[in-house]
Amino acid sequence: MAVALITWPVKADDYRMIPFKELPQTARELIENYFSQSEVSYTTAKRSLLEREYKVYLADGGTISFDRNGRWSEIDCGRGELPEEMIPASIREELRKHFPEGRIREVERTRKGFEVKFRNGPEAEFDRRGRVIKVDD
Repeated sequence: MAVALITWPVKADDYRMIPFKELPQTARELIENYFSQSEVSYTTAKRSLLEREYKVYLADGGTISFDRNGRWSEIDCGRGELPEEMIPASIREELRKHFPEGRIREVERTRKGFEVKFRNGPEAEFDRRGRVIKVDD
């Protein structure tokens, strides 16, 4: 009995450059609506056997990561500022209460909710309902 092995020539971290127009429409709209003042330097796609990920690099040093459907997973503003509307309303309220002077540098969707990093150093984690879970100075 002969056994045939099939191998897949796919590496786990294969990023390739793609044209902006190849991003999912949701991702393109987010960039056009919230980051239109920033120039897009280039875009990449990463494909593995189970998922696809996109990353957009902005001229101001920022990066935005998206899942296969164009939903943002992480935003690093580089030298820019995160548009307030990018944060869910419940978390915005908590940020105003607990971090009134905080300027957001980075936000990431996590399995638990959201992680927010500020320019002046602290980090905060929020659950999906917007409640503060953890604060690191």
